[in-house]
Amino acid sequence: SSLWPLPHLSGTAVPPRTPAQLKGCTAAMKVAVSICFATVSSSTVATNPIAKVVDLLQSLKGKVVAEGEQEQKTYEEYAKWCSDISKEKTREVEDSQGAVQELTATIAKAAANIDGHIAAIGGLSAKITADESDLKQAAQIRAKEHADFSSTDAELAEVVDSLERALDVLGRKLQGSLVQVSKNQAVQDVLTGLSAVMSAAAVQQSSKVQLASLLQSGDDASEAGSQAILSTINDLLEKAQAQRSEAAKAELVAKHNFMLTKQALESSVATANKELVQAKHGKAANQQVKATAEGDLAETQKELAEDTKTLNEAHDACEDKAHDWDVSMQERNHEIRSIEQAIKIISEKTGGATNQAYGLVQTSLQVGARKSSAVVETARALTDLGKSTHDRQIAMLAVRVRAAAASSDDPFAKVKDLVNAMIDRLEKDAASEADQKAFCDKEYSKSHAKKDDHESGINTLSARIDRAKARMAKLKREISTLSTELSTIAEDQAEATKLRQEQHTSFKQAEADYSSGVEGVEGALKILREYFSTQSFLQGQAVKSDGAASSIIGILEVASSDFGKLLADAREVEQSAEEEFEQMSENNKVATSTKKQDIKYKGEELAELKAATADNQNDRATEEEELDAVAAYISKLNDQCVAKPEPYEERKRRREQEIEGLKDALEILEGDAIPSLLAVSRHLRGHQ
Repeated sequence: SSLWPLPHLSGTAVPPRTPAQLKGCTAAMKVAVSICFATVSSSTVATNPIAKVVDLLQSLKGKVVAEGEQEQKTYEEYAKWCSDISKEKTREVEDSQGAVQELTATIAKAAANIDGHIAAIGGLSAKITADESDLKQAAQIRAKEHADFSSTDAELAEVVDSLERALDVLGRKLQGSLVQVSKNQAVQDVLTGLSAVMSAAAVQQSSKVQLASLLQSGDDASEAGSQAILSTINDLLEKAQAQRSEAAKAELVAKHNFMLTKQALESSVATANKELVQAKHGKAANQQVKATAEGDLAETQKELAEDTKTLNEAHDACEDKAHDWDVSMQERNHEIRSIEQAIKIISEKTGGATNQAYGLVQTSLQVGARKSSAVVETARALTDLGKSTHDRQIAMLAVRVRAAAASSDDPFAKVKDLVNAMIDRLEKDAASEADQKAFCDKEYSKSHAKKDDHESGINTLSARIDRAKARMAKLKREISTLSTELSTIAEDQAEATKLRQEQHTSFKQAEADYSSGVEGVEGALKILREYFSTQSFLQGQAVKSDGAASSIIGILEVASSDFGKLLADAREVEQSAEEEFEQMSENNKVATSTKKQDIKYKGEELAELKAATADNQNDRATEEEELDAVAAYISKLNDQCVAKPEPYEERKRRREQEIEGLKDALEILEGDAIPSLLAVSRHLRGHQ
């Protein structure tokens, strides 16, 4: 594996080292070996710790710059994520806002329609109540008119009967004198009956005056008086018959007018009831649309709030990250300037002192005296380096150095071999890490390209699914509305058909009755005209029958005219109603066919959208699975390839520790060159 399982001595895992760190570690180890063994060689050598400190500072500067570049790369990746999430959430917020506006408009329109239907229901209910009240009032008036007519007709019938009997009795008794007539009991009864006519409310006042005059002239026994009495009674009979005929005609007219009024009011009530049902259906349909839209609006507003929150949180997090990065870059630039200033001061101010202090030749005696302390210092430096870097191999190297010092005649040669072996291993690891970096770069490029493709595919499929769902919801509402309208049309057609059948049945009955009435009246008129036109009656009989015949024929002619007019009106109303019914039925057929076709096409489109949505959802699920797999692989690559960012406080603490270590190294180097290995160890620690 390319990962370095380098636990801390206490057991805590540490992150892997980069190829740059491994190269730096190898170089530092080589420098450490050269410094250590140059100072303890049997020959005389010259050492310059100040120059080594300058090299260490230069190396530190390079490491700081490399870390800055790595942090810059990490920040750029994070900035790209910020840009992507901002675009995605902004698009989702805009889509949700558009949906909210559309749903709000739908709700407002549905609410307005509901208010309109409520107003229509109120108006229609009031109209139905008013029409039913008018119909009830007209029926009451008609009942009273008919009762009045029946009472008047009964009285007039009695008057006519009394007058006809009077004519009949008086006509038979005219052969005797008026005195004899007046003394006849039958005549007296007739005169008494005529007195009853005086009290009839239906008899006109002028007829009552004539009748009173007739009764007062009962003692006139002359023939002229007798003829006057007969003439007066005939005149009264004709007037009574004419009055009864006019009353019957007025009754027929009033009944006809009432039937027309009743038909108009009942038709108005039926039409209003039909419109009331339609208004109630419309109200219910709009209430359903409104409720559905309100539910969708609540869900959309919830999603909008979540997307807005996510967008704001991402914006704040990205701004905080940008601020932290800016502060970190300023601190790093300050650190680099501080290191450069230290290098400049050391280079300019210690040149002469370095030549004086480290230009002398040391003898082998001095070196030999330091061998023991050199081994001890080397082992101690390696131990410190192992602890600071949490590197078990360096810690074991320190143990081997102590063992070599105790068991070997030439401990420095043994130490040199051990350190060189460590350097070889570090160089091999560096090469391995370089290969790992190339692998990581290649896999990162491929994986991120796949990730972008899958995310783009998911976004495209999600947009298609959202549009399809919105269209399906709209189609379902339209199909529901069309189904409701079809149901309403079917109910209206069934109700209209039932009413039409009832109306046609009533017409057939009325037509048969009127036709039979006209036929009967015409037949009666023919017989009566033939009967009264003969001259075979006596003079008295002719006189007696002439007024009655005229009255009867007049009434029958009025009845015949009324029956004919009512029959013609009924046929005209029937024809008009049949035409209206046929026109309405045709319109309903066209509307039903059109709406069924609309439902069919919308249903087919809905089925296609459902199938397409199911395919898109399956495709999106596949894309999401592949994206999850790519994300998991990238996460695995991150564990293998990406160094975890070091917090600024930790980096600052480590820099201060390194600077302090360099100061200690300078103090040690003024008296002994071997401990310069300690400074090298601190440098190695920095590369970890």
